[in-house]
Amino acid sequence: MNSTLLNNVLRFVGLLILQIFLLDQINFLGYINPMVYILFIILYPVDNNRWSFMFIAFALGILLDTFQNTGGAHAAACLTLAFVRPVFLKLVYGESYLMKNLKIIRTPIDRLLLLSVLSVIIHHLIFFSLVIFNTSQILYTLKLTLSVGIATILIASLFLIIFKPKVKS
Repeated sequence: MNSTLLNNVLRFVGLLILQIFLLDQINFLGYINPMVYILFIILYPVDNNRWSFMFIAFALGILLDTFQNTGGAHAAACLTLAFVRPVFLKLVYGESYLMKNLKIIRTPIDRLLLLSVLSVIIHHLIFFSLVIFNTSQILYTLKLTLSVGIATILIASLFLIIFKPKVKS
């Protein structure tokens, strides 16, 4: 088994277990639960098969839906994020993404944070829109998206800073 596959499997299982058994139990201020599991979708290698990536993103979402009883909202949000990820990668990385010579985890932290912010916004907006599913609650949906998004970005940034490999200059 090559190291990329092993890293992806460990990242998938580790983030899933961390999300289910630790982060879902937080309930900061009664409603804020960081969703750090989307780091798997953000950090997934660029050069892999797109259809297998979509399937893996769906599997990640449906596993979380099973544990959280959210009726497919995680699966839909993860699938949407996996679908729009190439647009975000092209926007953030430009030519490096188009040439497929990009390792996201090894990029500068500012680009990685920009990609994370874009991904968290789209994921959380889709997720909370599906969970609440009421147009009269649009301000509550935006409040949840913003507050949980900020918590997710803070915790995800902490993980990225801790686990990001040091670039040799």
